[in-house]
Amino acid sequence: MNTDAAIEHPEIEFARRLHAATPRVLVTPALVAINIAVFVVMLAMGIALFGGRADDYLRFGANFAPLTTGGEWWRLATCTFVHFGILHLAFNMWALWDSGQLTERLFGNAWFLAIYLFAGVAGSFASMLWRAEAVSVGASGAIFGVFGALLAYTVRQRGSIPSAMMNHLRVSTSIFVTYSLFYGFAAAGIDNAAHLGGLAAGFVMGLVGARPLETAARARGHMQRIALALIVAAVALPSAALFAPDSSRVYRQAVALQKAIDAFVVKEHRLSAAFDDVVKRARDGRLDNKGAIKELRGSLLPAWDAAVAQLSTVELDAKAPLRRDYELLMQYAQARRDMTAALADVLDSGAAADRERVADKRRQAEAALKEYGDRQARK
Repeated sequence: MNTDAAIEHPEIEFARRLHAATPRVLVTPALVAINIAVFVVMLAMGIALFGGRADDYLRFGANFAPLTTGGEWWRLATCTFVHFGILHLAFNMWALWDSGQLTERLFGNAWFLAIYLFAGVAGSFASMLWRAEAVSVGASGAIFGVFGALLAYTVRQRGSIPSAMMNHLRVSTSIFVTYSLFYGFAAAGIDNAAHLGGLAAGFVMGLVGARPLETAARARGHMQRIALALIVAAVALPSAALFAPDSSRVYRQAVALQKAIDAFVVKEHRLSAAFDDVVKRARDGRLDNKGAIKELRGSLLPAWDAAVAQLSTVELDAKAPLRRDYELLMQYAQARRDMTAALADVLDSGAAADRERVADKRRQAEAALKEYGDRQARK
């Protein structure tokens, strides 16, 4: 095409140069296909079309700091292919398809893939650093990185993209950014820390990888750009890992405590029912004191000792968030155990001190159980 035609039709000339620089767009459609395939598999395995509970996504690779920092670092990447419902997926894939093809041709297939993955992982790190308790999913951090790289290209190669195309990009970018930031505030599993982290990472990597479209110019300094990109990734990602708080220990303790609580609740219901039955039969005259003492000391008291001992095996750090809950359960269990022993002593001796001990232990148990229930209601 001659110079006059290029001036008159800058979009056509730009498209020609783009296709000459990167003849085929391979990565963008592959990424879209992978994201859709993952979502279809999730639907087949029971995830709701419009989104489920946040913890439902953990088995599909969602980012969750206690698991990620506990050794499952692959979640930083896999979470970028998991989406919270069909609307989340559809909007992200539209944005990726709309901006990805141009960005991939500007930077080349390999550079585009590197930008996308680096931005996605960086966004996952940002999400984890900002809210360690959140379960996060979505490709929007990586897509923000694509927009960041586009911005970096316009900075490094100022004026290279025709104004009409830039106007289109501004509109689509504004729609995507506005929607993503709003959705990040409104929906579980999506957070704006990932968006901003991905944007910054894409911009930095875009500055490193931006180069003219002409073949000769693109070849100059190619190895230096690759080396610099590797240095950026080698410094940024391990540094982020060092700053990420290791919450895996607290999480493992919480899981162990919940299992212990579940087991204790089953035993407590059984033992409480047995205790009430002994008391009722003794009052009705269907069980004499000797028989009641035998059941209390021979059956219920050893069972309470075992329940208390099993609950006491749970290990919790002194400053663990659930420490007070655990202490209250231990107080309740110990008070119920001591109340059982005190009742047996009453039936054996009839002493007033033992009667008062039964009432005191009952008050302790009820107070601990009430405080525990109030704490659960506030969560």
